Amino acid sequence: MNRKIKYLFLVLVPLFFILLTGCSKLDLSTTKSEYSADGLVAVVKGKATDFDKLTYTVSGVTKNVKVSDDHFAISVPVATKSKNVKIKAAKGNDTKTKIVKVTKEKALIDYTTFAQQYNFMNLKMGKQTDQLPLIAKDGIFKYTTSNGTKLRMNVQGGQLMGIAMNITYKSMKSKSGMKDFGTDLVLISQYVGADGKKVVKKLGDEVKDADGGTTTMKQITSKGVNYNVNLATNDFYLYITK
Repeated sequence: MNRKIKYLFLVLVPLFFILLTGCSKLDLSTTKSEYSADGLVAVVKGKATDFDKLTYTVSGVTKNVKVSDDHFAISVPVATKSKNVKIKAAKGNDTKTKIVKVTKEKALIDYTTFAQQYNFMNLKMGKQTDQLPLIAKDGIFKYTTSNGTKLRMNVQGGQLMGIAMNITYKSMKSKSGMKDFGTDLVLISQYVGADGKKVVKKLGDEVKDADGGTTTMKQITSKGVNYNVNLATNDFYLYITK
């Protein structure tokens, strides 16, 4: 009897580990092979299982990927040239690799030209401390205007690819907050070649007509410049791109 139990144990234990290995296998996949801009970035989404390390490489720079319940989302700032994103999952000597493409997008304007216009206008208005750097490294950087509007700018190869303007709902509810945001929007629109006053009017109409549960609104376009709204829990985001 003991021999039978011992024999059964010796047979079942290896089988158990084989089945366990089969159920938990290194795997890597993405939702698409090509991604386009969503605001300032393209978001590469996918799934990875049973890995020790997950990384992605863009333009020669490698970074770790954060994973939640086997799913990941990688934000890649868009540029005037397409980018290849190499995603690699590794476990011991075993590796899985996926390469996807982020499509090229149009730039709003040369960044230095934009910064010079912005700085000059603020100097004329007596806002000597509200000055953008004339040169920006590739990537997304943050800036807060003297009016309190928070900006995120995507600069790639010296080109300003897009701007995200952010204001809290608390500020939107005050007349001064909306006035300051509207002033920044009109001026920034002017620098990128759009009609800021018409954009502000159209945006006001969209906000008034929006339903309580709305998180996005219809795209507004002025002279080839696109404006897209995203409504978060406590904040209002306006993305300016081409």
